[in-house]
Amino acid sequence: MKLKLAAFLPEIIKHFFKKPATVQYPFQKSYPPEGFRGTPILKSEMCIACKACERDCPAEAIEITTVSAEEKTFRMVIHNDRCIHCGQCVDSCTTDAMYLNMDFELATDDRHNLKAVYDYRRAIPQKKTTAAAL
Repeated sequence: MKLKLAAFLPEIIKHFFKKPATVQYPFQKSYPPEGFRGTPILKSEMCIACKACERDCPAEAIEITTVSAEEKTFRMVIHNDRCIHCGQCVDSCTTDAMYLNMDFELATDDRHNLKAVYDYRRAIPQKKTTAAAL
């Protein structure tokens, strides 16, 4: 099978005048699209330590342990090396204490650097007041 250069010439010339389809990363910054599921982050002042996020995480990337029962302090560890960024922890959270940021540049040479540790005191759930209750 013999290929002729003349058959490819129009295609080659057309690509000389097109803009590149890729970005010159890391020299040009790339931004994630709308709805991107990034790294899970805890807003500790809102967490009531119900452990719904830990229970529903399919990758078992969240650990919540009790530090002190008397002081109601807890430790949450999010293992980003295990996290599959599905967003189930955010969906399961009853107090909106978890959210997904837009960070996608997580590369590191040691997987232990991907661990996020939060030490916090259990939040007191606030009852929502309505206009009818007042």
